[in-house]
Amino acid sequence: MKQFVFKLQTALDVKLKEEDMRKEELRESTRVYKHNLRLLNALKNRLAEIQDILRVKQTEKIDLLEIKNCQDYIPVLGERIKQQEMTTENSRQEMEQVRNKLVETIKERKMLEKLKTRHYQEYMKEYLWEEQKQIDEMAAVGFMHRDSAV
Repeated sequence: MKQFVFKLQTALDVKLKEEDMRKEELRESTRVYKHNLRLLNALKNRLAEIQDILRVKQTEKIDLLEIKNCQDYIPVLGERIKQQEMTTENSRQEMEQVRNKLVETIKERKMLEKLKTRHYQEYMKEYLWEEQKQIDEMAAVGFMHRDSAV
């Protein structure tokens, strides 16, 4: 009997490579998201520091120029934080899209692997049936030779 050949092996191989690519994309998008999150946290920490400095300066000897600078910097920092929050959210959404694509690719690969397993089981069933048929034929021929010799 001929050797087992899965007709969709090429498609399965493509899905395996696509899955690897999606995993790499997910790693990269996760790295970008974490980087953006660190930047956002750094900006928020800087805002808290400026606000603390402003509070301390307001209780100490009044330096109007420094207080004014801090007050002017707070809205600028607030705007940067808003921009970074949007960037971080965009990178999170991109990461989720890549993750969803990866999940879909994994489902397709698993479906192809199940199909391959099912085809292989059918092949083995047919192979065993053919083998049993040959054994039965050889036994019948051997029985006929024995009977004709007697």
